[in-house]
Amino acid sequence: MSRHRVIPHDEKPGILRRRIETWLKTLLGFLLMGGLIFAALWAFNFSFQFKVGFWLAYPLLTVVGWWFSAQISLYMMKCVPADPNNPRDARLIAIVDRVWKKTGLKYKPPVYISDNAMPNAFATGPIHSRAVVAATRGLFECGMTDDEIEAVFAHELGHVYNYDVATNSLISILSSVFFLVFDSGVRGWLATIRWLRNMLGLRPEQRILPPIVVTILSNLLGYAILWVSQQLTKFIQLFVVRSRESGADAIGAHFTGNPCALASALIKLVDYVEKHRPTGRDAELARVLRVCMTIDPLFDTVKAPPAPTTIWQKIVRFWQDLQLTHPPVEERVYQLERMNGGPCPLPNKNKF
Repeated sequence: MSRHRVIPHDEKPGILRRRIETWLKTLLGFLLMGGLIFAALWAFNFSFQFKVGFWLAYPLLTVVGWWFSAQISLYMMKCVPADPNNPRDARLIAIVDRVWKKTGLKYKPPVYISDNAMPNAFATGPIHSRAVVAATRGLFECGMTDDEIEAVFAHELGHVYNYDVATNSLISILSSVFFLVFDSGVRGWLATIRWLRNMLGLRPEQRILPPIVVTILSNLLGYAILWVSQQLTKFIQLFVVRSRESGADAIGAHFTGNPCALASALIKLVDYVEKHRPTGRDAELARVLRVCMTIDPLFDTVKAPPAPTTIWQKIVRFWQDLQLTHPPVEERVYQLERMNGGPCPLPNKNKF
């Protein structure tokens, strides 16, 4: 029997409120991204030149990535189908079956397993009928109970239920549209500056630099435009991604009726990660796969670090916050306890 207080399905204090809050945050993110696009169009007189070529593939790649998100994730995590004859895999299949029956999803996703030692679970797919769920070997080696693992998969299937892969892909497409407008507008604006136009050789008869230098300067300008546009959209994109993580916490708690199980699981996951933080090549792989993980393996901590005091520390903290793919575990646990209607019996409670 679970040691957590299980909330009956007709009594979920705070869960509905939290689900509404997360969708409102997601909507705010889309409004902000739309505002960026509108501001760029307005700044450049509501017109821009779209060149068919490489930048046509820029948003198209996002669509392809969305449709094949399940296959891409399984390949990157080196997953294989779970073997029902293997006791560990059989336990995984049974847990996923229990969660799936609580979600109301029509299609039962296939179950995969990865030999990765980092504890993690994920569910992904563009639509419900193409969804998959997977777990790593490490998920069963960090001391979690079946209730806690079930809560983790309820969170992951919450992403499928909410079409979060599609939501995150759409915000990426909008950021691509902003880049196209921003890139075209800035290049057009710079072309009107006489000295720059002459220096870059936009008029061959007035070229004052060798062609190789012009090429290098043009490439540097392109990289600069790309970097600036990425920074302008990164905050909004990850704001939306984090809101969908919070939404998956809420819908997962709704599925199981047990917010404390997920809170406890998050504490155990991040406690393990703090002791086994990936380094070197593993850290780079974790950076790429962070969106496929239940917690952020690079930045999550059980207890938030001390508040910054100097201006430089505040700048560094702000920059780090822009790169977070998940809300801090401390915040997620706080929200789950609000959904529970009171404190949860958590491991390592003294760390808070």
